[in-house]
Amino acid sequence: PLIAILIIVLAFVLIAAGLYFGDRFAQHRAEQRAAAALQPRFGTPQPPHVNIEGFPFLTQVASRSIDQIGIVADQLGETNEAVLALAHADLVLTDVVTDDWFKTMKISHAEGTALLDYAKLSSLAGAPMTYSGDGRVEHVIKTRVLGRDVEAVVSGAPRLNAKEQTMTLSDAKISVAGVNLPEFTSQALLAAILKPIPLKGMPLGMTVTSITAAEDGVRLDLVGDNLPVSS
Repeated sequence: PLIAILIIVLAFVLIAAGLYFGDRFAQHRAEQRAAAALQPRFGTPQPPHVNIEGFPFLTQVASRSIDQIGIVADQLGETNEAVLALAHADLVLTDVVTDDWFKTMKISHAEGTALLDYAKLSSLAGAPMTYSGDGRVEHVIKTRVLGRDVEAVVSGAPRLNAKEQTMTLSDAKISVAGVNLPEFTSQALLAAILKPIPLKGMPLGMTVTSITAAEDGVRLDLVGDNLPVSS
């Protein structure tokens, strides 16, 4: 009887171990498949890091719905000629439905953060833009004032126009030829020389909900609902 019990317990352990490692293997293969499918969409030189949450994984496959997927990607837009290239993105996808192993997906909800570095931001703005401290950025613009070519240095905090998905500057200060302009003059000149910077083209069709300036770039909060992803 003791030997029979040991055999049953051993068989149970072996079956449980087999199911566990089989589940982990299937999850790993699915993460690799998802990374390979997402890489061309993100335009990254290397596949993004994909982490499928939840255990067991095979029950999610059976229901064709993945509870949660974490994605970390670098250098987005570098290989697919995207208008907006991001240095980094950290995303969480919730309730992801796929019938063809991630060639196409329907994402119920997505949120995360992205980093737009100052080199790319300067390219979008058409003039140098750098961090000036205290959550503000500095923008150097060459323009004409009273018929003369001058260099205006604009500093301000990033401000998001959520509807238009563009960035401008608030609480702006402008100096021309080293002289700080009065606030009224600054605002009038700012409206004339600083065009809104487009922020469209986010990963998976997400939209920007907030902007914060940091030393390494402008940090963007992203969100999206009912996002279809096709091959």
